[in-house]
Amino acid sequence: MTEIRLLPGLPLTHTPADPAEEAWLLIAEVSALRTGRWMTEAAQVGLTAVQARALVALDPQAPAKMGVLGSALCIDRASLTELVDQLEGRGYVERKASPQDRRVKVLAVTPAGVNARERLIKALITPDSALDRLSGEQLGAIVTALRQVLA
Repeated sequence: MTEIRLLPGLPLTHTPADPAEEAWLLIAEVSALRTGRWMTEAAQVGLTAVQARALVALDPQAPAKMGVLGSALCIDRASLTELVDQLEGRGYVERKASPQDRRVKVLAVTPAGVNARERLIKALITPDSALDRLSGEQLGAIVTALRQVLA
C-alpha cells in the first residue's frame, strides 16, 4: 500500500494498514476534491460554504420558516440570524411574514438567489473530469460498492 495524504494540500501522510482504511482515506480525498470545487463556486457567488449550504437548503417554490432552516443546518438562533442577514445582504433571500401567522418570518429565495442556488447545485452534481479516465464498468463497480457502504 502507498502513502496517502491525510488532508489534501498538507504534507502529513499515512500508510494504510488494510484495504478498508485505504478505501476510506481515498474516499475522503475524493470528497475533498468535491468540497474544494464547492467552496470555489460558493466564493464566486459571494458566499461562504455555510451560507451556500443554507441557500441550497431553501426551496425557491416554498418559503421556509427560519427555525426550520436553523434545525436543518444545526445552528443556533443567533448564528441563523447572522447567516440570514448575510444572505439577505447579498440579495439572495428576503424575510417575509408567514401567510399563516404574520408573527412568524419565512425566507423566500429571490431571483438572484435562484440563479446562485442553481450554480451551486450544478457544482455539486457535475462529475469531476478525472472520472472520464474510468470505463463505464469501473464507474458501475464504484457506484455498486458505495451503495453497499451507504446501505
